[in-house]
Amino acid sequence: MSSFLSSVKSETTKLLTLRSTLIYFILLGGSLGGPVFLYLLLSETPLKVDFSDVGIGGMIALMICIVFGASTTAGEISTKMHAQAFLTQQSRWNWLAARGLVASVFVVFTLALAMALTVLMIVIWPGATFVGEQNNTVWSLLIGGPAFTLLALGTAALLRSRVAGIGVPLVWMLVVEPLISLGGEKFDILKKLSDVMPANTINEIQRYYTLEGYGALMEDAHTPAFYLTVLAAWVVVLLILGFYRNWRADVR
Repeated sequence: MSSFLSSVKSETTKLLTLRSTLIYFILLGGSLGGPVFLYLLLSETPLKVDFSDVGIGGMIALMICIVFGASTTAGEISTKMHAQAFLTQQSRWNWLAARGLVASVFVVFTLALAMALTVLMIVIWPGATFVGEQNNTVWSLLIGGPAFTLLALGTAALLRSRVAGIGVPLVWMLVVEPLISLGGEKFDILKKLSDVMPANTINEIQRYYTLEGYGALMEDAHTPAFYLTVLAAWVVVLLILGFYRNWRADVR
C-alpha cells in the first residue's frame, strides 16, 4: 500500500507540474461554460435555465476526457517514463493505477468546478433565472467524465500508442457507434448491439430523465442503472486488458 501511495504522490506531482494540465483544465472547463455563455448571449430574455442547459457541452467534455486519458498515458509509454516506474516501484501496476486515480480526481474536480462556475454565471446573468431541475446532468457527467478517462487510459495502455489511444476511442464514439445505431433501425441484432455500446450511455441516461419528465417514456426503455452497468463493464474490461498489456509488455 505504501508503494501505491508513493505512486499516487508521484503521479500527482507530474500532473500538477505539466503545462498540458493547465491546457486540459481550461479546455475541459470551457467545454461546459463556453456553450452556456453563448446560449445566454444569443437567447432572448427573460430566460429560464436548468441543469440540462449547463450540460449542453457535455459530449465535448467527454471527448476531451478521452483525449486527456489517452494522451497522458500513452505519452508516459512513448517517452519510456513508465520504465522508470517499473524500476523504482514494487509492482508494474502501481503507476498505471495511480495515474488512473489521479486523472479521475482531476477530471471530477474540473467538471464540478466548471459546473459550479457556470451556474454562478447563470445566476448573475441579467434576465436569466436558474431553476434547479434536471440535476441528473450533474451526476451523470461527474460519473461519465472519469469513466471515459479510464476507458481511454485502458485503451492507451493496451495499444501503447498516443495516436491509436486517442484515435480509436474517438472514431468509435463518432463513427462506429452512430453507424451501428443507424443500422439498428433496420436490423434487430444491431439494435441490441447499440444498446450495449459505451459512447452514448451518458446521453441516454439524460434522455431517460428528460422523457420521464415529459411523460413520454417508452415502456421498453432501458433504465439509467442499465446504462451505468454497461459503462462500468466497458471500463472494467478495457482496464483489465490495459493492465495485462502493461504487465506483459517489454520495455524497449
